[in-house]
Amino acid sequence: MAGIDSIERRRFLKVIGLTSSAALFDQCSPTGSENVIPYFVSPDDVTPGVGAYYATICRQCPAGCGMVVKTINGRITKAEGNPKHPINQGRLCGRGQAAVQVVYNPDRFRQPLFRQQNGTMAPISWPDAETMLADKLGESKRRGPNRIVWIGELQTDSLDELTAIWLHALHSDRRLFYESFDYEPLRQAGAIAFGRAEVPRYLFDRANFIMSFGAEFVETWISNVEFTAGYSTTRQRRIRDAFGTFACISPRRSLTGLNADVWVPARPGSEALVALATAHAIVDQGLVHPSAGAHAGWLRPALARFAAGRTAALTDVSPDSIGALARQFTAAAPSLAIGGGVGGTGLRHAASLEIAALLLNVLAGNVGESLTYGAGYALDRLATRDDLDQLIQSTTRGDVDVLLVHKANPVLTLPTTALTSALSHVPFVVSFASGPDETTDYAHLILPDHHFLEAWGDYTPRAGVNGVMQPVAERLFDTRATGDVLIDVANQIDDECARACGHAAWRDYVRSRWLGDGAAARGGESDLRWSETLRTGGRFAADAAPAPVALRDISSTLNSIRPDEIEPIDGFALVVSPSMHFYDGRSANESWLQEVPDPITSTVWNGYVALHPDAAGRLGVGEGDGVRVISPYGRLEAAAHITRDTRADTIAMPLGYGRSPSLHVGGRRGANPAALLPPRAADGAHACWRVDGVRLERATRRVLLPVLDATMTAAAKSTRQALATMVRPDRVDRPEAQPHPPVDFYPAHSHPEHRWGMAIDLNACTGCHACVVACYAENNIAVVGEQFCAQGREMSWIRIERQSHAVPADRGLQRDAHVFMPMLCQQCDEAPCESVCPVYATYHNPEGLNAQVYVRCIGTRFCSNNCPYKVRRFNWARYGWPAPLGEQLNPDVTVRSAGVMEKCTFCVQRIQAGKFEAKREGRAVRDGDITPACAQTCPADAIVFGDLHDPNSRVSRLSGAARGYHALEELNTRPAITYLRRSVPGAPDGGD
Repeated sequence: MAGIDSIERRRFLKVIGLTSSAALFDQCSPTGSENVIPYFVSPDDVTPGVGAYYATICRQCPAGCGMVVKTINGRITKAEGNPKHPINQGRLCGRGQAAVQVVYNPDRFRQPLFRQQNGTMAPISWPDAETMLADKLGESKRRGPNRIVWIGELQTDSLDELTAIWLHALHSDRRLFYESFDYEPLRQAGAIAFGRAEVPRYLFDRANFIMSFGAEFVETWISNVEFTAGYSTTRQRRIRDAFGTFACISPRRSLTGLNADVWVPARPGSEALVALATAHAIVDQGLVHPSAGAHAGWLRPALARFAAGRTAALTDVSPDSIGALARQFTAAAPSLAIGGGVGGTGLRHAASLEIAALLLNVLAGNVGESLTYGAGYALDRLATRDDLDQLIQSTTRGDVDVLLVHKANPVLTLPTTALTSALSHVPFVVSFASGPDETTDYAHLILPDHHFLEAWGDYTPRAGVNGVMQPVAERLFDTRATGDVLIDVANQIDDECARACGHAAWRDYVRSRWLGDGAAARGGESDLRWSETLRTGGRFAADAAPAPVALRDISSTLNSIRPDEIEPIDGFALVVSPSMHFYDGRSANESWLQEVPDPITSTVWNGYVALHPDAAGRLGVGEGDGVRVISPYGRLEAAAHITRDTRADTIAMPLGYGRSPSLHVGGRRGANPAALLPPRAADGAHACWRVDGVRLERATRRVLLPVLDATMTAAAKSTRQALATMVRPDRVDRPEAQPHPPVDFYPAHSHPEHRWGMAIDLNACTGCHACVVACYAENNIAVVGEQFCAQGREMSWIRIERQSHAVPADRGLQRDAHVFMPMLCQQCDEAPCESVCPVYATYHNPEGLNAQVYVRCIGTRFCSNNCPYKVRRFNWARYGWPAPLGEQLNPDVTVRSAGVMEKCTFCVQRIQAGKFEAKREGRAVRDGDITPACAQTCPADAIVFGDLHDPNSRVSRLSGAARGYHALEELNTRPAITYLRRSVPGAPDGGD
């Protein structure tokens, strides 16, 4: 190393004795630095090498989950859910886990940029950039009112207040909060049915039976982490229900649909008729809840046209199926009906479907129980398609001088060229994005905002849930908080703007809004309150009483629904759905999410069009073949994925692909299906995510479409292999007889203090893959890329096996059982991997872990060959992390090199930390002290970890449950992981 020879031996030993290794390398440089070691006098809340934790709010989507973010030496290493936050209660989805990676994304803007005359972007200083913006705004203000427009992500509280004041001082009230999914049909339905134009609150944990007409509540809909937890609670409570807890009525099965006990593949666009036919059956069979009896007079004639016998030919749903759903929906009160979600929002009838779902809830007595109004969702403030159309028209006319875009990307998901054409008419477009996207391609000035993990702010997703955001680490690049930019620019424009916005820094603005204007005078008391707020992550009030609502006479609305409008589809119906990993595409540039398999298809690194095998056979295409998709609004090419999870007349495409070439990870992958959609619905001011009349043509180009975790399909025969993962509801309390007593060929291992184990409940697991992303983040798992994935050389320590079981249909209801099984190292007591390693790199430690010593490993891969679970990963190359992604690496976990085998360790670094903390406090390790990353993040609470030696631990109790079994237990490997079978109505008797 350059300069190493100039260090004297005595000086070298002194450095070694007094400083960290970081200081050693500093002294090895020719000049050295002024400070010998970092943190010679540490901040009060920072201990070098020890994690510090900060509460904040996740802004990866509008749900607004609480976060607790871990930093070590000022670097962000891991995000977890905030246990005190009412929305997610300590859990986090995969997108939330990947937020850390966004901070260190190499594509982030490093400084302000402005567009030169030749069209390229050039750096500019912050003072010059703010002066340029102030000049443009001042000029526009003098030209007249409403010539300045703001379009941004959904905001509440401080930034909402500041932008409103700021725009008002500029004589403009034109502000739009844009999200790709506007939930306008929900608001429209609430206004018609109850006189409340708002998004209702869905309480899944209170429902005994759920009927969804396509809403993706496990993936992305409204608040997926909260809803997944509630759904899991219902499944556990109703595990013995012979009918099941969830029916999905949709032409395509999303991940949510794959978790259903019943799938009703209704004809695309007919879901509203199915819902109304169910409502008619409830009325006709006298199943109406007493609370809805007053509406019987007008309901019976209004619903007569929707009798199941009349609609069956239009919906492909038999009267027997409708009757069975109606009886279960009313018998399992309180139940819950939810509408079409995003994928169910078609050109017509989206609001009608939501009205029909609300009507079902009224008839079953669910309103006020599992569905309430008055929640005060921030989503109620989102812009509608009418608002966006007005913006496009005014910009095209030249009525807009300055367009400010704050962390929104309408060019990506607005399916119209009218917006891009309108943007070319705006003289000055300003973007506050922190990284490149499709909308920044049209910006004249880019003023990069902090990432939300670097920023002060606040967010209230619904009333009473007031979350505060604080920077968990110093900003990485030369970015500035948008609040500071607005205040500074206001003070440069004129006195009116300066008086309106004041002179305070953005941090002080947020603080004063939380504590009140007299906070400075109260001194220490306010400081204590503020510190407590930051520690808690906000202020969280108890749920307010729901607003009383009463169903209006909607007979005229029902009469306007024409069943004869549901005609056979010419061609295919295309369903465009949000992505579990990418949401609307905003997270597509995160390599963890690209490499974690799609929960539905198990594909990685590329988009696809999903079609039924019958449709593929007619077209003559196979898996991965190129397909040309042509709609009345556009065309594109994508890879074919063959699946039975759609009807033969339906195809599906996920959002998140076809991103801008400026994105190094997510760009140029697949195609953006928004190009195939109409600009808006025909009967409402909302977006449209489904279109009919789509044609498919075979394309000549074949697309690489790697599949990592293939779906295993098994006929539901009475064999242990087919029935291992499921159990009939009436047998959940009966332990399954063992085929033979266990046999030992070797002396039993001694575990004197602890025997760490895990219980994974397949009845709770939804297959969301949040655990997989958390494992990547915690354990420094390398991203290998598309080509290595295609060769089967992925590095993930956890894979989610999707097992599909054919269960006999019941009353025309399709009951295919889909079981999601997290597969990781089983930490076997009789581990086949241990006996074959020639260098003892893998061994059984005293606490029952199959330890892996990386420095011993010579890469023979004998252990992987001998592992029946195939959970070991071999480093075929030195993969690396593009700068600055390496800053996110967990310093408590060794980064593996080429030629080394690796696998799950139950997060041994967390085990050691938990034991050390207990020792420091002079006590034994308690149940719950240690939680691996996968268990900590799981939204469904499907993974439980603990000490099997502790008979009172939760994992010990679950491991002894009647539903428990071990994977491949006939091999006698004695795994430390116990799986709990999924309750599947109609499953054959395993004892037959």
